[in-house]
Amino acid sequence: MSGESLKIEDIQVGDEMPDGTIFVGISPNTHKPMYTTPRDAPGVYEFNQAAQYAKNLDAHGHHDFHAPSKRELNVLYENRNQGRLKGTFNETGSNPAGWYWSSSPGSTSKGWAQRFSDGTPFNSTLAYLASSLRCVR
Repeated sequence: MSGESLKIEDIQVGDEMPDGTIFVGISPNTHKPMYTTPRDAPGVYEFNQAAQYAKNLDAHGHHDFHAPSKRELNVLYENRNQGRLKGTFNETGSNPAGWYWSSSPGSTSKGWAQRFSDGTPFNSTLAYLASSLRCVR
């Protein structure tokens, strides 16, 4: 697909874009197309570290990546097996790598995460525990 002739109606969830990002669906927050990096951020992060990593990420020619909100994270989960996304998430269910951070805080000193082996959301993960991160824009 050529970048100039690319129209949203021609794109399928899981398609790789010319810039190397992957179309993951429509953001439930902005109602605009949402793109993700092809792989997780390296390593695992505490909640605040994940937010800082995403804020500082400069990848694929973009500087506007962020940790997904809990609703955006669920879109990643729902579409994890589509196209170029298939096999790129840790679905072992193990802690910490099988859990993914969102940018949404849970209750006091906690962050919102989701397990990708079965989609279980968890808002009582202590923010100082480490989990995986997949950035979106």
